[in-house]
Amino acid sequence: MNGLSRIIFIATVIWLGNYWSIYAQAEQNVKTEYVYNQKTTPKGIDNYLFSIYHYSGKNTFNLRSLPLSRTLGDVVSMKINPSGISFAILTREGKTTNVSIHDLWKANKELHRFKELEQPTGICYTPDAKYLLVATSKNVITFDARTYVEVDRMEMPFEANSMVVSPNGYYLAATDSFKLNIWNLENKSIRKEFDMGVKINSMAFSDDNHTFAVLTDDGVLSTYDTQNFFIQQNYDAMGEALHCSFHPEGKYISVVSGDKRIAVINLLDGSDREYIDNAIGGTTDARFVKDGKQQIFLTYNTATSIIYKLMSKLSPYYIKLLSDELATKMNEWMKQMPNESLEEYNLRVNEETRAKQIRLFEQEIATRMADNAVQMANISLGNYNPELKMLTVNFDNMPSIYLNVPTDEVGDFMEPGNLEFRNTKYGLTKNDKFELVYADVYNKKTGKLYVFDNQERRSLEFLRSDDKFVPLEIIQLSNMEEMKLEEIKESVVQIAKQANTISNHTNISVNSNVVSTTDANGQKILNYVVNFSYQVEHGYSVQEDFAPGKYKTEESGAAMSMLAIMKQAFEGEFAPYVKSGKKLQIKITGRADALPINGKIAYDGCYDDYTDEPVYKDRNLSSLTVTKTEGVTQNEQLAFLRALGVNNYITKNINGFSSMNTDYKYYIEVTRGKGGEFRRINVELTFVDAF
Repeated sequence: MNGLSRIIFIATVIWLGNYWSIYAQAEQNVKTEYVYNQKTTPKGIDNYLFSIYHYSGKNTFNLRSLPLSRTLGDVVSMKINPSGISFAILTREGKTTNVSIHDLWKANKELHRFKELEQPTGICYTPDAKYLLVATSKNVITFDARTYVEVDRMEMPFEANSMVVSPNGYYLAATDSFKLNIWNLENKSIRKEFDMGVKINSMAFSDDNHTFAVLTDDGVLSTYDTQNFFIQQNYDAMGEALHCSFHPEGKYISVVSGDKRIAVINLLDGSDREYIDNAIGGTTDARFVKDGKQQIFLTYNTATSIIYKLMSKLSPYYIKLLSDELATKMNEWMKQMPNESLEEYNLRVNEETRAKQIRLFEQEIATRMADNAVQMANISLGNYNPELKMLTVNFDNMPSIYLNVPTDEVGDFMEPGNLEFRNTKYGLTKNDKFELVYADVYNKKTGKLYVFDNQERRSLEFLRSDDKFVPLEIIQLSNMEEMKLEEIKESVVQIAKQANTISNHTNISVNSNVVSTTDANGQKILNYVVNFSYQVEHGYSVQEDFAPGKYKTEESGAAMSMLAIMKQAFEGEFAPYVKSGKKLQIKITGRADALPINGKIAYDGCYDDYTDEPVYKDRNLSSLTVTKTEGVTQNEQLAFLRALGVNNYITKNINGFSSMNTDYKYYIEVTRGKGGEFRRINVELTFVDAF
């Protein structure tokens, strides 16, 4: 299927997701479950974005029951290429197994068959769509996912029949059903070995890479942290324990506990479980998918259908939301303010003030999220401790609080309805529940006011632990370097203005920050992240940025000025970050507006031809093709070429980057608006383990 047809297909899938979302949200009694009947029993499923595919016998099918492929042997595994261009299947005919690749968009179009593999036993793709991993009796062989050329192999201590790669590409989990190895894919070493002693039915990594789950035949779900692969929690009563899948936010996990039942488990509160039953049976797989409105559905197979169920009742992952917002606020708070002297900065920002500010921000964010939960609570009064003079106040939606009440005033607390909670402040517990940390409790019967103050409680300490926050001295170093970047920017911008390349209507931004994370060995590292971006005011883009249909970097004064800042910085004062062999991740975002392309824009091949290149479109992994022969017919291609121009500039003009272990990722955005101010690029550089 050509690029235009594929875009129409994806648009249809997104439209279908939007359609479902609109109706699912309208009323409580509106249908929130959608059933796609199938002509054959789906034995297993996989997905690309929102769309589900399945296999049965010797055939594979799309959601509309249209056949995609037919093979001589029975399909035992089907894996969709994460960029959505193809799929791999493992088939078995008698004692012989084979692996083949098929077009996802054209029926019965086999793209490749691996003819020299010795009894393949398992398949999986890397999440970036670059590689296909095939397990054999002795090895795991890595193939380029587009050329099918072998690029690497690892010896295995067992015959792996199931494999999964973590979303960040750090880890490969492989099992023969009883033994389990976790591999560091970067250096091909074993991180962890398990002998489970019971059959492994399913395993999965969370989307944030923090948690690894293993589901075993004894009905137990086990979760492990991915820093050390230590056990976190065991959840029992999982029935037949057929399959598990993480919710995208990581708070919930689905478990197929039998062919007629799915459990959705809150990993922070194992007693919180929702069950989904189907009388037909036949369920082997269940997974979470997002529609075009970012609504989350659980989709699963039955003996006669594929079912999508809207999971709107699951509560948000408040701790994660709080943690993300807290990190953003603290990064801003710890920056040196304009006109703030170094002495003033050091007085304002130190370890003591940082700890206090973290607590204040945490409380502020949690209070906003809680939306004054006490007003929605059913309140009751519990026991009284005469020694401590503490009266228990219970809520049905939060933990109880203990109010200091003199013994002779306890009789005034006979009716909970007389209590009015003022100036409430909230926090979050470790199981993601809101709790009161401060309230002025007014007794309307007596007119007396009682203060509940637990603001000095042990808060979510992990939010400010050494693993989450950057040492203060590194933050201060980053602040100083950001000021240097600003000086370099001003120097380059002034030269560009004098040359009439740009004017005051182009605004270039540079900023940097340090991010604490872990590497593939589980060791704490600090990444140095530098962002370069620009905006051109409406009406000036044609002169200072990309004109309609233009994509070459040198045709944009704004882009060239931004890249000149990058070159001057990393060939000058920031050169120490450019180290041969060190990892550098370069995220390039190319943008285009919605101005229609009439006919075809010529492409002279200046950045080479690209066929099915993995790119991120609207945050989802997809692919794009741009060739000299076909030219440019889509705005996505224009945005991609603008991103490629940055790659070309960096490769040819910035000394040292080519000697680093560089990984380019392309993000493509096409805005709904029309106009030159929407045609631009920005670059994010991440120097891994920089300090």
